[in-house]
Amino acid sequence: MDEVLRNLNKEAGVTGSAIVSKDGLVITTALAGDDEAVAGIAASVFQSAGATAGVLTIGTIDTITLESDTGKAFLVSLPEAFLVVLTNAEVNLGRLRIEIRKAAALLRTQM
Repeated sequence: MDEVLRNLNKEAGVTGSAIVSKDGLVITTALAGDDEAVAGIAASVFQSAGATAGVLTIGTIDTITLESDTGKAFLVSLPEAFLVVLTNAEVNLGRLRIEIRKAAALLRTQM
C-alpha cells in the first residue's frame, strides 16, 4: 500500500495521499499535513455523500471530487477504506484520474 501512495505522490500536482478506514482512522499515509484531520474529514464527507446519494436514489458513491481555488481532493471508495489524493490547482485532471483508477484497482487486490 505504501508503494501505491508513493507512486501517486510522484504524479505532477499531487501534494499527498492516504488510505483511511471508513471510520476515519489512518491506515497508511503519505501526507505532508495533519493526516488524522484529513482522515476524519474524508470519512465524514463520504458518510454525508452516501446519505445524499440515498435520498437522491442515485446509487452507491464510488468517487468524490472536491475542487477549490487552490487544489483538489479525490476520495475513492475501497473495501472498508478510502483512498484520499490531494493536489494543487494545476494538476492534469485527465492523467491523474487514470492514475487514481489504477491505484484504486491495485489497492482493492491488496485489501
